[in-house]
Amino acid sequence: MSVPKGAGWSSYQLTGFLAELANMGYRISNPELLQQASAGFLLDYKHLVQSLKAKRGGQVDYVPLFKNFPNGVPDEREYFGKRVLGFMSQYWNTSARSVRLENGMEVPEWLFDIYEFGADPISQMQVKSLFNSVLERNKAQKRDRHVEWIDLEVVFDEDLETHLLSFLRATLYARSSVKEQLMEDVFSLLQFYKTDSIDFNKIVFKETRALVTLYCWNMSAFDALEKLLQRPSDLLRLFAALTGTDVGLHQGVKFPKLSRAQRRFVLKILENSQYLEEDMNAYKGLWLQIGRYLHPGEFESVFPKAAEVFSLLQNGKIGSFSSQLERLMDVRDLYGLLSELKTRPGVFARRLHEVLRLFPKQVAIVLEHFEQVAERVEVKNLLVMKSYFETINTNDYRTVVNRKGKMVVLPNNSKWCLKTNEVHQVVCLLENAVINKLKTRENWAGRKVWVDAALENYTVPLQQRKASDGIITLGRGTRVPVDFDKVLRLFVYWKQTAYTTDLDLSVIQFGSQFNYLGHVSYTQLMDKGIVHSGDIQSAPYGATEFIDISLSALRLNVRYLAVQVHKYCGESFADMTCHAGWMMRKDVNADVKSFDIKTVVNKFNLNGTSGYAIPIIVDLYDKEMILSDLYVTGRALHNNVENSTGDVSLLAKQLSNFVKTRPTMDELAKYHARARGAKLVGARQEADITFGNKGCTYNANDVEKILSELI
Repeated sequence: MSVPKGAGWSSYQLTGFLAELANMGYRISNPELLQQASAGFLLDYKHLVQSLKAKRGGQVDYVPLFKNFPNGVPDEREYFGKRVLGFMSQYWNTSARSVRLENGMEVPEWLFDIYEFGADPISQMQVKSLFNSVLERNKAQKRDRHVEWIDLEVVFDEDLETHLLSFLRATLYARSSVKEQLMEDVFSLLQFYKTDSIDFNKIVFKETRALVTLYCWNMSAFDALEKLLQRPSDLLRLFAALTGTDVGLHQGVKFPKLSRAQRRFVLKILENSQYLEEDMNAYKGLWLQIGRYLHPGEFESVFPKAAEVFSLLQNGKIGSFSSQLERLMDVRDLYGLLSELKTRPGVFARRLHEVLRLFPKQVAIVLEHFEQVAERVEVKNLLVMKSYFETINTNDYRTVVNRKGKMVVLPNNSKWCLKTNEVHQVVCLLENAVINKLKTRENWAGRKVWVDAALENYTVPLQQRKASDGIITLGRGTRVPVDFDKVLRLFVYWKQTAYTTDLDLSVIQFGSQFNYLGHVSYTQLMDKGIVHSGDIQSAPYGATEFIDISLSALRLNVRYLAVQVHKYCGESFADMTCHAGWMMRKDVNADVKSFDIKTVVNKFNLNGTSGYAIPIIVDLYDKEMILSDLYVTGRALHNNVENSTGDVSLLAKQLSNFVKTRPTMDELAKYHARARGAKLVGARQEADITFGNKGCTYNANDVEKILSELI
C-alpha cells in the first residue's frame, strides 16, 4: 500500500482508516509509518478501498436462490415437484391468488412464498424485485465473528518506484511462465521504466521475451530488438504478439503488415540467426506463409542466406534435426545419436528416457554423455526430470499440465523399463547437475538458512501461465492446513453479458481410493454435513451459489472432497465477470451475512473456455486443502457432476499426490543452501536467510521472485 509522506495523521484519522481496513479483513504490518503519511491521502483513498474489496470479491452483491440459506433449504425432490406444479399452473385457469413476476411467471401463493427466494422459485431465473428484496434484507444481517486476516505493508510513494521495478525485473527474469494476467501490468511498467533498467540477457523465458520484443518494436527500438531477436522463432513470437495470436506458437500466427524498412529489418535478423535452416523448418508452414509477404528475393543481394533458406524451404530440401534423430534411432546408431543430442542439451534432456529404453545395455554410456551437457539444461527442467525418474517405477500414471491449465493423465507405460540401480544413477546425476548449476549463484558461505518444514507440502510454482488471478498463488498440488473447527463456505459469482448463462457449483465426495461416495449440487441439495444454496439459471444482475461444508460433520468414510464449477450453458468463464473462492466461517445461520468479505480465504477469477473448473480438493484425513486450479474440457453444454465423476476421480487422485511427484519448495530451498555453502539451522531466529510462507526472505507465494531468483 503506497502513501505520500507528510505531516502525519491524527489518532482519530488513523483509527478510522485502520478500522475501515479491518472491516474488510486487512491489517497493516507496519502501521507506525502512517504517522509520517500525508493527511491528504485520507481525502482520496477510496480507490484503495475499492481495489481491496475487489481483491476479496466484495465489490459485488451476493444473492442466493434460497434467501434463508443455510437454514430452510428444501428437500430437492419435494422442491422439484413444486417447480413442476408451478410450470403446470401457468396453463391452469384458477382463482387462487398468485404473484406475477417481471419475467411473466405467475407464482401461486399456495405453492411458494416468493419472499423466501432471491430468484424466481419456479424457473430459477433472476428477477430484479426478488434480487433487491434480498439485498435490502442483507443490510440488516450480522457479520461473522471470524476474520481471515491479510497483512498489508505500507510504503511511501517515493519508494514505490523501487518496489515496482523489483517486481518488473522479477517477472521478466522468471525462468518459467508467469500469470497471463500480469502481462498487461508488465507492459505498462515497461512503458514507464523503458528498457534501460532491464538486462535483456536475463530474460530467458521465450514468451516473456516476446512481450519485451513487442514493446521495443512499438517504440522502434531496433538496437534493443537485435539483442532480443536471436532465432527465427523469436520473430514468429513477435508477429504473434503484434497480431494478438499465440506467442507459444502452438496455434496459427497471423502476419502483420510491415513497411519496406521493417521487412528489411526482419530479413537482417534472419540473415544473422543461428540454426536458421532448422528453426525455420520446424515452423515450415508459417514461414512459407510469411515468405509471401516478406519478398526475400527482392533483397537477395543484401540478405543472400535468408533468401536461400526460403528457397530451400519452398522446395522441401531442408533436413530437420528431428528427422536426423529419428534416422539414427531407427538404425540404432548410439554414438551418432549421442553426438547429435549433445548439440541440443534441452532436447537430450527431454528424450533421455526414450534413449535409455532404446539402448538398455548401454545405460552407462548414455548417462556419461548426458552428464557432459547436463549443466546446460535449465534448473527447472532438471528438477522436473529428477521427480519424474524418482517415481517412474512406482506410479501407474504420468500427468502433464499443459499450457492451457488442463491436466492430461496418461498410463505409465515406462514402468520397470529401468532397473532400480539405473534409476538411482539417473537421479544422482540430475541432482549433481542441479547443485553444480546453483553453485554459480551468489555465494552464501558463512550464512545460515532456515527452511519451514511446511514447505514439504508446497510444490514449486512452475507453469503459472493459466494460473487463476487470486489472493493465493501457489504451485498446483500444494497442500495447506484447514481449520476443521469452522465451516468451509464455497462460493461462485457470475454476471452474464450477452447470453443467458448458468454456472453450477458442486462438490463430489470420494473415499480413500477416490471411489465415488456421493455429491452435492443442483441435483442434490444436501448430504450429511453439506448444504447447497440453490440453483440459479440466469445472471443478468449477478448470480451466486454457495455450498457450506461442516468439515467435522461429514460421513466417516469420506476422505476427499473435489470442488467443481460447471458451465451448464451460456457464455464461457472468460467472456464475463466470473469468480469463485472460499470462506472459513464461524457463524452460518440465516441471520448472518451469507458473504462476509473478512472471512474470504481465497477469491480467484475464473478464465478460459473449458467445460468446468476444479479449483480445490479437500483431504479430510490430513485436514489439508489441495490447490488444483485445473480446467477440464468437458462438454460444450450441460456439464454436471453426473457426467464428470470418473474424470474428476482420476484427476483428483493424481493431484493429491503432486507433493510426491513434483519438485517441492523444501527440496529447492535445501538445494540452494547446499550448493551455495550455507548452513541449515532448525530455528528461524538463528537464520540469515529464511524460506517459508510469510515474512521470509523467500515466501512460497512470491512466485515471480522464486522463478527469477531460485529457479
